Amino acid sequence: MALIGDFYIIPPDQWLFPTHGDVMDAKRRANASFEATGSYETAASQIEEFVRQWALARIIDVYKYPKEWLGERLIIEEPVKMGSTEKEADISIKNINRRTFLYVEAKRLSGSDDEFVEAERQLETYLASTHTATIGLVTNGMRTKVIRKKIDPNDFEYIVDLPSYGADVASRVQLVREAPDVGKKRSTGLRPISEDYERVLFDCHSTARDVDGLHADEALDEICKVLYAKIFDERQVTKQAVGTPFKFQTFGASNASEVASNIRTLYEEAKNTDVEIYSKRIPGYERSRGVFKQQVRLSDIALYRVVERLQEFSLIDSSEDIKGRAFQKILGSAIRAGMGQYFTPDPIVELAIEVIDPQADHLILDPFCGSGHFLTKALQHVVREQGEIMPPHALHEFKFFHLHGIEKSDRMVRIAMTDMMLHDDGHTNIRNQDALLSFENYPDITALNEVNEENAAQQNLNPAVFDVVLTNPPFGSIMRQEVMEMIGRFHLGHKKKSLPLEIIGLERSLQFLKPGGRLAIVLPEHLMKGKNAAFVREWLRNVAHVKAIFFFPEEAFTPFGAMVKTCLLILQKFKAGEVMQPDAPTFLCEVENLGYEATGKPKAGTEVPSAIEAFKQNVRWN
Repeated sequence: MALIGDFYIIPPDQWLFPTHGDVMDAKRRANASFEATGSYETAASQIEEFVRQWALARIIDVYKYPKEWLGERLIIEEPVKMGSTEKEADISIKNINRRTFLYVEAKRLSGSDDEFVEAERQLETYLASTHTATIGLVTNGMRTKVIRKKIDPNDFEYIVDLPSYGADVASRVQLVREAPDVGKKRSTGLRPISEDYERVLFDCHSTARDVDGLHADEALDEICKVLYAKIFDERQVTKQAVGTPFKFQTFGASNASEVASNIRTLYEEAKNTDVEIYSKRIPGYERSRGVFKQQVRLSDIALYRVVERLQEFSLIDSSEDIKGRAFQKILGSAIRAGMGQYFTPDPIVELAIEVIDPQADHLILDPFCGSGHFLTKALQHVVREQGEIMPPHALHEFKFFHLHGIEKSDRMVRIAMTDMMLHDDGHTNIRNQDALLSFENYPDITALNEVNEENAAQQNLNPAVFDVVLTNPPFGSIMRQEVMEMIGRFHLGHKKKSLPLEIIGLERSLQFLKPGGRLAIVLPEHLMKGKNAAFVREWLRNVAHVKAIFFFPEEAFTPFGAMVKTCLLILQKFKAGEVMQPDAPTFLCEVENLGYEATGKPKAGTEVPSAIEAFKQNVRWN
């Protein structure tokens, strides 16, 4: 039974908010009834304000919300915007940011069952339209229900009671920015994630999955949103004076629901700031990058527990290697649970990166980037090989402006962006688009091209701007009649009624590549050997040097849900006037051991390092 208990009459001269217009009007009517009958019994059954005043008293006396909150964080007649209309909630309890996290709807004591049901639906509407509010109570004094918004904002469940003030909030120490350590990378004063605490992100993921019953990839998506808000908060606070409190913490909140509401408010601030800043710099930013527009869908309890576990650690002060490994632990869990189609095994990515050897002055693209694995590995490669000799501004420029991705799934873009943010940065160049669309859809990519006065119009539409393309396009999808217009944009689609997506992906990858640029692409093996794909190989001879082909065992993608033999194709796009030389060699290599078994378990004797070394000894880039 809810703590609010049974209704009792509170005399009008003891009512809260006595100067509010609605309260004054109800008080006048109540006193008139008292003069006529000698009691408030009749008035109490007809005037809704009696029930609201009783509810307010119980919120303070039984649920222990501070009386000092009245008029500031505990208010009446709170406007609730619902589309083009606006209504007023009877009681609103606000978080520290003055955003509602709890609503109470009161109805008159003598109201019918239909009126009560209507009030319940009204309360659900308030909750559905308010990102920061998840719990509400509806009562007519005789009957009370408490409802909670579920993961779907239009789905609700009944719970036992409202959260009381102070319930379940254990943090008693406020987290504030401390003075930066001189000579050390520690700007927040929070604890960097060390090797001993690498599991902290995995623990957060497990909490989200277990508390809310989410699938592993759904939980990963929600953790990405939380990390996005956490990183934003740390960056904002480090711009402020020492002693500035972090918003990402449980301290000072009345209960788990207010903690969750605070984080939802912070997340909203982060995404609005992101769009405001980058829309001024990047054409079409909000349309192609605004993937964090979706709300945080974790329950209050799950979100509170994640914040409680993560709040003491700094993400921006932690080692990139440790953060990367910590994130890979939860990414690996989601992959094993069914996200393998978006993932390229680490040894294959390593092979591609080492063979292509991206440099700090290269523009790099993955047009089918999935979780962004190629991009983060390219970033690590450049930092490892050149980071110590690069000026800080050059390293910053590489991270922020040279790493680009395109991915159709908004969930995967959030994952890729989060991984890039944990690697300090580049996340703003991951686009939530279909890489096979016409080039008018990528104005920010074509704008990267160097333009001269003679052919400015042509170059502005030229997508061939990247020095390096690294990718693993989706396999197996057959592009049929309904996408003939799309196939018609490609030479390989000429006179074809259908075409596998990986073939179109190969051509699109080369379209994005500069003359002389380098491509590493994972493809089904039959494209390099099968008779039906001879037209693909013939086309390649006219557009690029086939520098190498690495063939992989059948188990290469088996742990990730694919049962097709694959290879890694290494190309260098022809420069103007170049043609294939009849005697041009192609390095062929069978990599029989990638370092793992078909089950995904480690396997001794990986041949990847020797394959890399053999390529470097036998192949030269033009």
